[in-house]
Amino acid sequence: MRYKIIACKALFRELSLLASRTQTTLDITYMRQGLHDTPDLLRRALQDEINKIDADADLHTNEQKQSRKIDAILLGYGLCSNGVAGLSSKKHSLVVPRTDDCIGLFLGSYSKYREYFDQHPGTYWYNASWIENAYTPSEMNRQLKLAEYTELYGEDNAEYLVDTETTTKNYSNAAYVHWDELPFPVCEQYTRDAAAYFGWNFDKVQGDSGWLRDFVEGRHDSRFAVARPGEVLAADYSGDIITSHPMEEKK
Repeated sequence: MRYKIIACKALFRELSLLASRTQTTLDITYMRQGLHDTPDLLRRALQDEINKIDADADLHTNEQKQSRKIDAILLGYGLCSNGVAGLSSKKHSLVVPRTDDCIGLFLGSYSKYREYFDQHPGTYWYNASWIENAYTPSEMNRQLKLAEYTELYGEDNAEYLVDTETTTKNYSNAAYVHWDELPFPVCEQYTRDAAAYFGWNFDKVQGDSGWLRDFVEGRHDSRFAVARPGEVLAADYSGDIITSHPMEEKK
């Protein structure tokens, strides 16, 4: 099998590890973390990448097309604030895990994510890829933002703006997702220190690479939504999280 993967950089270490161990042929493009903060921007960026792949398929001879043919485009995202809703490809199937966001992928199942979420409201999630590629609450990041905002807006406004922007007051638990294959004691300690700084509980949660491994190796069962050429991905509120339907039904 040969897949093109378009993934958020928040999955960089996990997907890179699995790519190094699979017999599947993978071509991975990582998108900058944070696009999902503006779902329309994420959708446009992903659709642009999909369109480039579709266009590239028309540029080669029949022999080249056969050797470079991909079996599907895999999207390394969840629903992500509806950022994947509306995506389509004219030439390739799109495959995306049925999850709200990437945390379920790190944990190995959506049900495990929901169970933890229901039992531990107010959880901020950490792992190596998030710490390296996203803004994660910590004493160091707070001080850096305070310095930046003090210079821009003055000392009186800086603390208010930082605390409003990061909304740490809504959290009470820092959960570090650990994969046995990716031990990062420095990142685990970073999370412990952040929890201590904000007065949160710390929890080390055992992750599982199985769901992501099935994703990259083509075991696309009911845990994945598939939009075939001419279909469009859509949000589903009946329990499937993400579904697909013919493009002409897109509103």
